[in-house]
Amino acid sequence: MLGKCVCLKKLVVRQAGTPLPLSAAMLKQNGGSDGEPDISGLSAGGLKRQSDEIVYVTLPCGHKMPQDYLTAWCRYGLTQNKTNFTCPTFDEVRKKTCGSEFSYHVLCQKVTLAPKVKEHFEERLGALTAAKLCQYKSCPGCQSFVERADKKNLCVRCTICTARTGCTYEFCWNCRQQWKGPAISDLKCGNSGCGKQEVSPPNPLVLCRPEFKKEKLQELKDDVYLMTDKSPARNRLALLINNIEFVYLNDRGGAEKDELSMEKLFEGLGYTVVTLRNLSAPGMKAAMRDFSQREEHKQSDSCFVVFMSHGNAFGLSGYFDQGNDEDVFPTNDIFKHLNTPHCAGLRDKPKIILIQSCRGDTVSYRSEKTGSDFIQDIVEIFNQHAHQDDIEELFRKVLKKFKEKHPRQMPCKERTTLSKKFYLFPGL
Repeated sequence: MLGKCVCLKKLVVRQAGTPLPLSAAMLKQNGGSDGEPDISGLSAGGLKRQSDEIVYVTLPCGHKMPQDYLTAWCRYGLTQNKTNFTCPTFDEVRKKTCGSEFSYHVLCQKVTLAPKVKEHFEERLGALTAAKLCQYKSCPGCQSFVERADKKNLCVRCTICTARTGCTYEFCWNCRQQWKGPAISDLKCGNSGCGKQEVSPPNPLVLCRPEFKKEKLQELKDDVYLMTDKSPARNRLALLINNIEFVYLNDRGGAEKDELSMEKLFEGLGYTVVTLRNLSAPGMKAAMRDFSQREEHKQSDSCFVVFMSHGNAFGLSGYFDQGNDEDVFPTNDIFKHLNTPHCAGLRDKPKIILIQSCRGDTVSYRSEKTGSDFIQDIVEIFNQHAHQDDIEELFRKVLKKFKEKHPRQMPCKERTTLSKKFYLFPGL
């Protein structure tokens, strides 16, 4: 699996003979395919061919997009507790994200959802709708949602479990264990630990001291990127595209762990994370296009973009990739979408790109239980050192750890075009 960290800043890219200013640095881990056959590539300029399985749909607002992108975008909406969805397309006429609302019913009219995906949508939508209408929790016995009728009593009866077992089944609204003790209580049940406030595990991200930030800004002056202080007006965004399931290639078991780890890290660093799963190459292109033109970038000081998928030396495998060149997204297109003409809101601002993908030349490792060495090491290094190190030093520490701990794999850094020091100053 190849991993690439890319921070963009003042990179010159030639497109049709015209130099375009960018902003960047890249760390790349050459990787293999976990026993899969090598995947042949495509031209650097774009897709040679497009899979016949990729279907485009048109929303009521008139915008057209790949159906896999629409499905992934709506799934992201569910994680944001949305029961209605919005069009993510950048409107070229209005020069802003469309945002037109549509319902789950419209989604089903436009896209034939797989049974597993449809079940996920309907369960989540049902839970979100129920939460607006009443107090409910899932029964620990059957996992069905149960409404709490008496708000002064923690003892709640599940009629489904009662009917199934032939005995009264009650559980505690507080600790969600089978009920013990008196049948009426508004404090706690008889289970050990009920009524005690749960303590969340400590965040592994070490926060930056305000004195350190002040010292670095004074010391480096014009040689450090100015990071906006934490406030409601700051709108940092991170895009995370994670292709876990594929129609023809092996699924990427353990990639869920990498996704969760990156989401937690980015949220701790103050970024709102847009996570999209299982995209085709046109879906990835559409996602990059819309993300690069989000209005929030104007109020941001930087961004992160993460890709995790199979791939080859030329690009990233899409959901329909068969090991040929029909559904592969060129990595060079990532830079194109983040250059100044296509991403004006991030002009002269650091842009960090991480890519975890197969290359087919050496072997890389990903565990189904813990995720990939590359992503997990990046998260660990950032958590422990981002409070005092700039991005280049963080990348150097990642390279050093790989050399020591994973000698058969080695990331490499590409397109380092940052013209200043970039500190994340976590917590500030």
